Amino acid sequence: MRHPHYDYTLDEALALARSIKYGPLPLPSDPTPEIPEAIGIVGKSLRTCGFNWITGRVALELLRKANGEEVAWS
Repeated sequence: MRHPHYDYTLDEALALARSIKYGPLPLPSDPTPEIPEAIGIVGKSLRTCGFNWITGRVALELLRKANGEEVAWS
């Protein structure tokens, strides 16, 4: 799945959530979060980052769409 307005995929959004959860160099054994957990991870980071984080917003839109939620693409 790709974002309709940005060059960003669902796999990249999941990788972002994994990097946030385990740090910038996750171990190969660190699992990729499931979509609902990834929504929580990226959503919390987006709320607390203190700036307009476009990558986080785009990732969250993709994750929510993959979770079956209605999304207003930005």
